[in-house]
Amino acid sequence: NPTLDLHTTLRMKRRAPLQKYGAPLYGVAWPDGPHAYMAGGGNLGIENKVVVVSCDERGKLSDEVTKYNTGDDAPYRMAMHPSGRSLVLGMTRGGVQGVDLQPSTSGRDAPELSRPGGSFASRAPSIGALKCLSFSSDGRLLVMGGEDGSVRIVHWPSLEPKLDWQASEDKAIRAADLSRAHSDGILTTTDEAGMAALWNAETGDKVLQLAVPQDMPRATFFKCIALAEGAGPAIYAAVKWKGEGHILRWRQLASGEIRLEARSRGPVTRSPICGFVASPSGRLLGAVTPDGDQVVVTAGGLRRVLHRRGAHMTFATAIAFSPDEKWVLSTSADASAVLTRVPSGSLGAHLAYILALLATLLAVAAHFFLAGDARALLAARGMVRDV
Repeated sequence: NPTLDLHTTLRMKRRAPLQKYGAPLYGVAWPDGPHAYMAGGGNLGIENKVVVVSCDERGKLSDEVTKYNTGDDAPYRMAMHPSGRSLVLGMTRGGVQGVDLQPSTSGRDAPELSRPGGSFASRAPSIGALKCLSFSSDGRLLVMGGEDGSVRIVHWPSLEPKLDWQASEDKAIRAADLSRAHSDGILTTTDEAGMAALWNAETGDKVLQLAVPQDMPRATFFKCIALAEGAGPAIYAAVKWKGEGHILRWRQLASGEIRLEARSRGPVTRSPICGFVASPSGRLLGAVTPDGDQVVVTAGGLRRVLHRRGAHMTFATAIAFSPDEKWVLSTSADASAVLTRVPSGSLGAHLAYILALLATLLAVAAHFFLAGDARALLAARGMVRDV
């Protein structure tokens, strides 16, 4: 297929070296430091747990260095707090569990994992069945998308309710994320019907329903990621069309109008995308597929720079970038994890890491400009509010 750039595709003739961890894995997170966190489990004697592994500079993934047992229920969804000190788990039977992470003094030894107390412990079991979890950029809010089509925003770590609304009449919420490009004033959702929408995160009012291009009839959305960029807020969407994975980009103009700006040159994956993340700097996008493939695409050009086919033997479930963006780590329902180096010539990972650090330092100042983008978007829809 000429639309798949052979020069930028990394084809692995040999199957990727697999590390197995004794349970199907459904979530992965990699905060600052050498340790990554994975969560999963199952029935019939399979342990339900959070697994901690270490990753060295040579790309070696360790065996389990420590773990946290979640009891008789498996964690099916996982989100890492922006501080890197807490995990929240969506459980198979409903409700959430929290895990506090205490790094070692050296930062190299295994962290200590413990269960939080207080109001979190009392409120967590009453939360219903969830499909997705995510934090606000400052970590003060937790967003939960429900099996019943609801979106719930609560304060962290108390889980005290802030806002909830029905985002879908009869379909589960597949993904729900506050937009850092709008100072968390806008929330993006996708549901199991493949619909995507933007919402006012203060009122729960719908701001916009995203529509696929006319030449992609019956395409469906998997997940949207909003990023702050120099040209204005951008919304990247992983889309399924004709059984393949595509990435589209919408741009918010100064007027607040949102327009489709770019799309990948043909499919970036041969099967639908089932895991989709942005790198810490926002310069790269990572995806995994039911075929077990790993894919990395540049956000600027939507150009594929890594394609590791069959990295896993079966359904891949999640993917995360290393803090320096030199590696991607993915998980699978076959209990495996695979670590793959991102080609250095694709972006300049060191530069991307510096940019990520600068973005963190400028976050407070940027708040005022990003809030202005949220106001512009709401004004364009006749929904002006103070942000």
